[in-house]
Amino acid sequence: MRTYCSADEILEGWKGLDQSCEGDGGVNILPWSIVDDVTEAEVSSWPILTYEDRQAGTSFNTSASVDQTLFDFAYTTMFDWDNQLITRKHYGYATVGFWGLVVLFGTLNNILRHLTNSSAFRSAFTNKLQGFILRYLAVPPVMKNKQMTRFSGFSTTPRLCAITISAFFLINIVLMCVDYHAFEHNLYFTQKSTQLWRYIGDRAGVMAINNLPVMWLFATRNNFLLWATGWDFATFNMFHRWIARACGLEVFVHGMCVCIYQNLELGTEYFLLLWKNTDWFMAVIAASSIILTCLLASSGIRNAVYDLFLIVHQGFSCLILIALWYHLMVDGPDYVVFIWPCVAVWSFDRLGRILRLLIWNKVTAYSSAEYSSEANVILIKARVRQGLSLSPGTYFYVYGWRSIKFWESHPFTLSGWNEVTTDEESYTELIFLVNIRDGFTSRLRRQLLHHGDSESELAASSAMRKVTLSVEGPYGTSFCPWKSESAIFIIGGAGITVATSFMQQLLDSPRSDKYLKSGIKTIKIVWAVRNVGLYQFVRERYISTWEHVLKSKDIELSLDIYLTSSSKLNDEISTPTEHVSQPFEPSGDTKSDFSPPSSVKAEILTKNVLYQGESKQSGDGSLRTTFHHGRPRISDIVASHVGALDSSGGKNLALVGCGPKAMAHDIRLTFDDVSKIPAANVHFHLAPFGW
Repeated sequence: MRTYCSADEILEGWKGLDQSCEGDGGVNILPWSIVDDVTEAEVSSWPILTYEDRQAGTSFNTSASVDQTLFDFAYTTMFDWDNQLITRKHYGYATVGFWGLVVLFGTLNNILRHLTNSSAFRSAFTNKLQGFILRYLAVPPVMKNKQMTRFSGFSTTPRLCAITISAFFLINIVLMCVDYHAFEHNLYFTQKSTQLWRYIGDRAGVMAINNLPVMWLFATRNNFLLWATGWDFATFNMFHRWIARACGLEVFVHGMCVCIYQNLELGTEYFLLLWKNTDWFMAVIAASSIILTCLLASSGIRNAVYDLFLIVHQGFSCLILIALWYHLMVDGPDYVVFIWPCVAVWSFDRLGRILRLLIWNKVTAYSSAEYSSEANVILIKARVRQGLSLSPGTYFYVYGWRSIKFWESHPFTLSGWNEVTTDEESYTELIFLVNIRDGFTSRLRRQLLHHGDSESELAASSAMRKVTLSVEGPYGTSFCPWKSESAIFIIGGAGITVATSFMQQLLDSPRSDKYLKSGIKTIKIVWAVRNVGLYQFVRERYISTWEHVLKSKDIELSLDIYLTSSSKLNDEISTPTEHVSQPFEPSGDTKSDFSPPSSVKAEILTKNVLYQGESKQSGDGSLRTTFHHGRPRISDIVASHVGALDSSGGKNLALVGCGPKAMAHDIRLTFDDVSKIPAANVHFHLAPFGW
């Protein structure tokens, strides 16, 4: 040692050797002082160990010194190994730091958004900066080609989210592939190729482990980052899925590289013996579970068998953490600490869910549910304790405790609410308008009808009864469109719940004056609906109350109903109404030479109550409903609406949307187009449609 190291280097090196022996074997090496008195004459008499001697396995029965060449090889080997240990840790932290920067940007943007909404802090600079972020980054989709939405869900992703995901994936791939320094005569590895297999495999595994806590955090409902950034759960859930895919790729690379390395170093016979070790077997289970979870989380499988997906997803999540613990306790004890944040995040989220259930739900309260066969929807009215702060566009998770799958919870957007006070009790009634699908909603429909399993029997009647339900929430981001001069809602199908909840907020008597004083003058709702029965149901339950309240409000409300299905229109719609002046697209298999009728038809309600599509004045306000056949041309409708606004002082418009993927894509493109209109100030909000 004295030949190649200084006294201080010897002490530090000896200390490191002592720590290594204590950590690996539980013993301490003897102090350096017992050999420090060896003279130079004694050292010169020792045999010299060369690189060739080491490779040949030459043995010495006496102390030996190391020649310069072997020392250089040993030094380079240890330095490169230590450098790889440090590098893989830093690169693993880099993936976490990336999301830290993303969240920081989101938090600062959320602060900027609140500042621009506050007159005290509003300025030309903040308005321009916020407008730039919305117009060029946050709202526009990646691709403008609508046809691409049929083949790639990523094409409808907002531009900023797509940039974030692409950058994250690129960083993970690049950091897995760079900064390796394989060389000949490495004392730890027999070949340069085995060095690379080991280094790449180890780094990929470390990066995958570092991604786990962030992946778990972004999947939770009770995520404090939702509040900090103002982003919705769908955004974090999308990040969660792409982090999981990156993690799955890294786990696959880790597993393949380590297997190839062990097979090359040990030979096939000894490599196969590794599969009997618990740590190795558990590593295979963890890696396979992560990859299978990613594959089974595809949108097609989620939509087809969501209930099964949920059980499998949660089961694999638990299996991943358990298997990783057994694997890392032997092969990577320094990285076991990354498991506990996942457990803590999961536990905190479950605790938050339980507290929300206990705080708001009344043990003795019964909810009611009404099924309409014509509209094919269920109207749920859930009773909760008063004091719950409600906002339009928020959603709740609904539990059916008496269901066979009582542990399930499904998100539904709030469509309205009532504050009820009687002599016996006081409660808040949450109202949900639920579209019928397979799974929970289908079972609830059967429970309401309580007979038969055949679809013909189910479609034959409607029913209403008490049910045992609990709700967990509220979740979702808040948005106020009433500070604008005008608001336009672009709605598809069951997304009408977003419009109904916003209308209730506006028209509720205790708060309506505050919103009306803010300058709202006109509201336009464009609703594309396939089922005429759904419109009839919504009109009876919601729109009729708007007419009553609008009698005393100086506000104009117009409804443009676009009937996109032609299968039952002739039977259900028979009375001509006013001429369709807005442009529209033919739907279905209609050819390009389709000639629109000179008039559209209004429906005859189930009780033969006819509602014409002509303007209908109600006191100082007005409610105008117009029917159209075909799909709406959203961009033309919104541009025309903006052009009709009073330009004095600027054209302030709130654009609120909720619809399926293709419609959401059009709404984003419409915002991009409308924001280019001079003096137009557009406030944008797109509510989630599918879960």
